Amino acid sequence: MKDTKIVKAFCPRTKRHFALELLQVEGEWKVVDLLELSEEEFKVIRSEVTQDRFYTNSTLQACYDCGSRLVGGCDHAKGRARGGCHSQMPYHFMCVYCKELKLDYTSPNPNEVREYLKKHGKDGKIKIMQGKEYKPVTFTNVTWKKFDNVGYHEPAPMYPEPKLHVEISQKAIKFNGYNISEMNEGVYYEIGMQDDFDISCKVDTSTIRPHPGGHLYIELGIIRAEIALNGGQFKLDGATVASVGSRFKMRLSLTEGGKYRIYIDDKLMGEKFSPSKTNITVRFGFTHGGHHCKELSRATLSDIEMVQGVE
Repeated sequence: MKDTKIVKAFCPRTKRHFALELLQVEGEWKVVDLLELSEEEFKVIRSEVTQDRFYTNSTLQACYDCGSRLVGGCDHAKGRARGGCHSQMPYHFMCVYCKELKLDYTSPNPNEVREYLKKHGKDGKIKIMQGKEYKPVTFTNVTWKKFDNVGYHEPAPMYPEPKLHVEISQKAIKFNGYNISEMNEGVYYEIGMQDDFDISCKVDTSTIRPHPGGHLYIELGIIRAEIALNGGQFKLDGATVASVGSRFKMRLSLTEGGKYRIYIDDKLMGEKFSPSKTNITVRFGFTHGGHHCKELSRATLSDIEMVQGVE
């Protein structure tokens, strides 16, 4: 049913994973089914509804013993499992009423989503029940816009200047500077204010030359970074949270409608919740001043992996 939502649930006794399928009935979300999930599926979906308590709909069987319809509201379900509850016991709808059942509001782990996509993704995307649809993002399967904030670039016929100053491949961006002109260009992409987004990649700015200099800049919502020859800083809503050298591994994450996280070399450096009222920009660019010599500044983002979750 397209009008249904889900809430994840977990039984700590049996280590089994479930999804409560919910339908709005007279202004209240009620359970219309209990679906068993694999651990893999559980990790790549998210709960969509919060409510003080949940009851099963009148179309479903109430607790056999006490007639309760409160989810997680009684002890009778445990007594129905012969030999006690265990991971190999048959699926039983009465588990929905057991006090042991725990609702789960953890967000999908982008790394788990990425692995799930590799194994099970059809046409590059997945959608489990009514959860978010996750898809890998590349520079060819979604529309990235190019920008050039300089406009006119003086020709440099006396130098072997690169024909492409922003080289884009499936998993990399290479920025090649100019021999005479200044540079301020790159690519950007917009995601929805409620979308999840995750990017991981390797960054190398060691190929920037002292003259003309320049820096790589990275943007994801409230995350900003400027990385020059000797490194730079990552800022989260204007506050510096990480200093880096010229070579490092980066991961930026946006989940839960506004939770930003910055990881450098697999270490969490900062996080902040800051919901947006407008679309969010993902931007990669490179800038340097004008000069007149054979030296070129370059910078590279490689091994890029991006995942986007859309309602």
